[in-house]
Amino acid sequence: MESLQSLSKKVAIIGECMIEFSGQPFGQQEQRFGGDTLNTAIYLSRLLPQLAPTYITALGLDNYSNHMIHAWQKERINCDYVLRETHKLPGMYAIEIDPNGERSFHYWRNDSAARQMCDHPQFRTAVEYMKSCDLVYLSGISLAILPDHGKMKLLAALADVRNAGVKIAIDSNYRPRLWRSRQNAHEWMSQLYSLADIALVTADDEDLLHGTVNSSPDVIAKRLSNVEQVVVKLGKDGAQWFELGQSGIVQGNVVDNIVDTTAAGDSFNAAFLAAWALGMPMSECCHWGNQLAAQVIQHKGAVIPETYTRSLTKLMDENL
Repeated sequence: MESLQSLSKKVAIIGECMIEFSGQPFGQQEQRFGGDTLNTAIYLSRLLPQLAPTYITALGLDNYSNHMIHAWQKERINCDYVLRETHKLPGMYAIEIDPNGERSFHYWRNDSAARQMCDHPQFRTAVEYMKSCDLVYLSGISLAILPDHGKMKLLAALADVRNAGVKIAIDSNYRPRLWRSRQNAHEWMSQLYSLADIALVTADDEDLLHGTVNSSPDVIAKRLSNVEQVVVKLGKDGAQWFELGQSGIVQGNVVDNIVDTTAAGDSFNAAFLAAWALGMPMSECCHWGNQLAAQVIQHKGAVIPETYTRSLTKLMDENL
């Protein structure tokens, strides 16, 4: 296993980050930004600052985009391959909270810069960079937001990257509203899974995608038999891993004070990949994924204060 001091891995993460508004319509609104892969990039960078993961997306030339990039750089994320679109803006979503505390989401992303990422003149430069990495991570959302020709370009790029010896890690993060139909999503996701070396999936997402109910981790892993390393995330029950005919269950952490489950899966993925980058076995990778997810769900919002991840980094270092 590598030590934190000698870590030499390179990781790139592909995805979309949007502007977030939360509050009552035409009332006081809080402004943030958010995205599944961006959450993973932030937590991965916090756990392994030496890694400085590279985030690959597209933004505009507006001040919102500038502020987002500045914030990511403060998190030690490499933004050299954040592609800038002259006539496009970031996507946007609003979170509306009713009197009972229930949240509803409204999206404006159909013309976002990120949807045009694979058409950008510098996208091939980003692909060449990815060929120098050890691992590229993305989610089903990264694929879903693209028009069909963009999906084809991304899959072709990932095939080139994988042929160069780079590992591909995927979280399905299936969101039905982003796809024309479940069948359409299944067809595209099957192509994405065919390129995966690591699949980090949730049982609920897989059931939604395949139209099944309460599928066991073994059934899910069998569907993904072409993937070398599979993790099925089971929420409070932890995670089950599968690798080369072997399998194991890593129990989840007992959490008495669950505040917000936003980004539980994203943070699990970050800690799993951090442990992977350090050369830990699957069981340990899942252990650290559970540890971080348990911290995150005890706080409001997707990205918790950095102090809580610093202690986890110290524990990981002590266990190397």
